[in-house]
Parts: sequence; structure tokens; C-alpha cells
Amino acid sequence: MKLIHEMDLTKIPFHLKFHYAAYSELPNFYHSHQGLEMIYIYAGQGDILVNRKVYEVRPNSLYIFQPYQLHRIRLHVTTETPYIRSKFLIEPSIFYDRLQHMPLLQKFFLQIWKHEIAQPVIYDMQSNPFVLELMKEYQSRIKTPSPAPEIQEEGFLFLTQLFQLLKNNWHTHLFGDASGILQKREYHQAEHVIHWLEEYMHEPLELDRIADELHVTKHHLSRLFKKATGSTISEYMTVLRIQKARRLLETTEHSIEQISQDIGLGNVSYFCEIFKKAMGITPLQYRLFLLKHP
Repeated sequence: MKLIHEMDLTKIPFHLKFHYAAYSELPNFYHSHQGLEMIYIYAGQGDILVNRKVYEVRPNSLYIFQPYQLHRIRLHVTTETPYIRSKFLIEPSIFYDRLQHMPLLQKFFLQIWKHEIAQPVIYDMQSNPFVLELMKEYQSRIKTPSPAPEIQEEGFLFLTQLFQLLKNNWHTHLFGDASGILQKREYHQAEHVIHWLEEYMHEPLELDRIADELHVTKHHLSRLFKKATGSTISEYMTVLRIQKARRLLETTEHSIEQISQDIGLGNVSYFCEIFKKAMGITPLQYRLFLLKHP
């Protein structure tokens, strides 16, 4: 079963996580994000598939994934060869609006957000020491606990400087000859389905309705989605609902019954059944675990 990473980027538009490691094998899956995702890899072995191209994982490289863009990360992780990275997930509409007094940088960010990126991977970023210095500086700032608004403001300042460095040093690498006409990125139909599932997760899954909106037959839609993601639409919806349920259990005091309603499953018994199948424990056991291990 594959994963969709879902966060409430409207309330917390900048999720920044610096220099963290995995020491055991990670699942190899296709997934996407609501927002713009950037991963800076310090160490790791494997490859990344995006835009139907495979890119080798190398140290000191930056990988850019646009909203709802399907990609697969395949890594070979052991205690001797850990996967170490920093990850930045951004709500692009909010970041774009905040750049209104920096029109050149705003224009460049719009290209990153909505246009076709010729080379979404930048290797050998250590050739510009300012990138590593910037990440190291911001990482030291957030070690001291701070109010959420302050962290978000610091995050905006960090991202502004990071995109300025990308604009000044890697614009041609990302988009080719500056004199060329930039192309709007074409969404794969599977990405439209993912967007629809996230928007209407609280409603019963109706394949006929999705097919009608995308002007394809239900059979063609199912086959297309399975080919693109390796999962059925119903499997994807189930994972999406489990992800949402986990976040509600972690961040709210809603009852199990209310959470079941919030994710579009009126049958509480069925909700508990699929949650336990995915997580190994029931929603109530998960909440009790969180209380003991905040």
C-alpha cells in the first residue's frame, strides 16, 4: 500500500526539518504532497524517480518535488549507510503572497511552483558554501523552543534566502536557457485524482463522480491510476484516511466516533478495523500510546 503525505499547510505553511537520519530500510513507494517539497540529502544510497526519469541519490544534493507530483524514493539504508537529509514542505500560495514586495524572487518562485522544471535535482551543492551555512544557522535557531508564529516567521526568512540562492546560482540548471519559453507543468491524471480524494475525503468514495469530472470512463480511470501509482484508488483513499485519522488523534480531543465521521467513515467498527490493520493497534490504543509518549 502506498502513501500520500498530508499536512494542514494552511495553518502551518512551512514544515522544516533539519539534518535527521534513518538507519533502517525505508519503504519504496510512490507518494505525493499537497505542497512543494524540497529534500537536501547529506548521505544516502539509492535513486529517486520523478518526471519519468531516475536520478541517483548523491550526498550534498537537492531534490525538488512540485505539489501533487508523484515520485518514488528508493533507498538502501543500513546502520553503516544511513539516510541523512533535511526536508522542507511549503504551502506555495502562502509563500508566494508573502513575496509580493520582492517581485523578481516572486517570479522565480512561481516558476518553481507551476512551470516545468527541466532538472529537478541539483548535485554538488556544497560548491556554494552559503547553502550549508544557511541550513546550519537556521537549525541552531530552532533548537531553543519558540512560539509557533515565531518559528513560522523564521521559516519564511530561511526559505526566502534559500530561494534567492537558487535563483542566483541555479536558475539555468533548473529551467535551461533563460531566453526559452517556460512551459506550464502538465498534471498527470493520477495527480488530479489525488487532489480530488484529498478534497472530498470526508465523503463516500464515488468512482463514477471522479471519472465524470475527468471525462474518462471508470474502468480507464482505475487502470490509469493503478499503472501510475501501483495502488488502486480505494487503497489510496484508505491510506489518506488513516493519515488524517492519525493527525486528528495526535492534535485534537475528538472522540473516535467523531474522527470516523471526519474522515468519511460513518461505521466506527470498520474505521477501527482498517486503522488496526494499517497501524497494528486500534485508534484508542494509539491515543493512549500518545498520552504516554507525547
